Amino acid sequence: MKKRWLRAVVVLLAEIGVLAAVVWAVSRDAAPPDETEFAAERPEVAPADNAFTYFLEATNLLVETTNAQLVADFLAGKAANGEELRELVERNAVCLARVKRGTECAICLAPPVETIDTLTPYVNPWLQMQQVLEARSRLARLDGRFEDSADDLAMGLRFGDLVQKDASCLITYLVGVAIFSSSAESAMEMARDPAAPAEALARLAAELETMGRFDGGLIEALKAEHRTTCNIVDGFQNRLGEVIPVGFSDLKDGKRLLARMQRYPYCFQPNRTKQKIAEAHRRLIANATRIYADMEPDEGEDDELDRLDFLRPNVFGKYLISIIVPGLDKTLEVKCRTDGILAGAKLTVACNRFARDKGRFPETLAELVPEYLGEVPRDPYDGAPFRYSADKELAWAVGTNLTDEGGSMRVPGVEDAFAANRNRHKAEDFVFELKAPEKAE
Repeated sequence: MKKRWLRAVVVLLAEIGVLAAVVWAVSRDAAPPDETEFAAERPEVAPADNAFTYFLEATNLLVETTNAQLVADFLAGKAANGEELRELVERNAVCLARVKRGTECAICLAPPVETIDTLTPYVNPWLQMQQVLEARSRLARLDGRFEDSADDLAMGLRFGDLVQKDASCLITYLVGVAIFSSSAESAMEMARDPAAPAEALARLAAELETMGRFDGGLIEALKAEHRTTCNIVDGFQNRLGEVIPVGFSDLKDGKRLLARMQRYPYCFQPNRTKQKIAEAHRRLIANATRIYADMEPDEGEDDELDRLDFLRPNVFGKYLISIIVPGLDKTLEVKCRTDGILAGAKLTVACNRFARDKGRFPETLAELVPEYLGEVPRDPYDGAPFRYSADKELAWAVGTNLTDEGGSMRVPGVEDAFAANRNRHKAEDFVFELKAPEKAE
């Protein structure tokens, strides 16, 4: 009997030892990852040569309106209080003059964003400044001052392009492409205006040829995102109990329990977490230079975590990854969309310039080269030449479904037959109307 009990104790101790060894093994953190490839590349630039200097000055000079919808409604084609709108535009003349001075620079280098606590209070005012600039351009066009209107649109294109090219973080990049895209949409609107003179369209065409690319700024923004994320990981243990994974928040004394768990290497391994984040960012950076069809998909672990996951090693590291990394793939779609908008703007302007000279749209896009267009743009989604139909008066890319629907503007799941131009990415194809649609009686 004693031998049997002794044998059982030995077996139990052995199993406990094996379990302890396994726990010890999986609790060992990895070596610190090599992060030199994510280092910031910041050229030296004097303040007087940095567009950021002037854009920041413009931010401080911006005069806002208490009528939140005034400018937005006007840009959407809705009737607006003309007197109030013109007064707002006039009061921002000094602000927009500083924006113009900034667009005369070759680079816009904003302060680096390395931590989650770094503030970027200028980005929202930049969007407001762009709206006022577009409103001024639209007012000039409605007044018949097409040269002034084209100058303001060219300024907006350069403004957005400068901001995105040397983005200090993802927020700055997204604001830059938003400013550029909005200006490009307004440029297309002018190109479709039968009253716009050929000189104004030539001005826009020349400016559009200097725009892009949109991958370099995204790559720098993703590198900054990696550095910021690693700083979050490093500081995670200093905020014990503040971050509670979904599914754990209703546990009794949840914060106290989770704070205690975060202290153990089995539950949180910073270096292993940063290695996984680096793998994700490398994939995103590689994808930034590819067309949509060639992008490597995210084949990481399931992002969903439940209560049983607290038994798995590095659960808190996996939780950080699940809330930080997945949304970044959307930025790749934004990049492709902006590439498509630049191509669509070039084609819309070129086709309308051709129509003014020839009395018709070209039979093929090749007719535009080289007099009206440097080359036929490529579809950023599948890499083929942009699609075109002279009969339909449309140019289009295939969109994220990678299927050519013949220039379909139908939005899946929506009864409307076509999408508004600024929501074209929701439609079956990524379509650009070359001619202004006829207004209903």
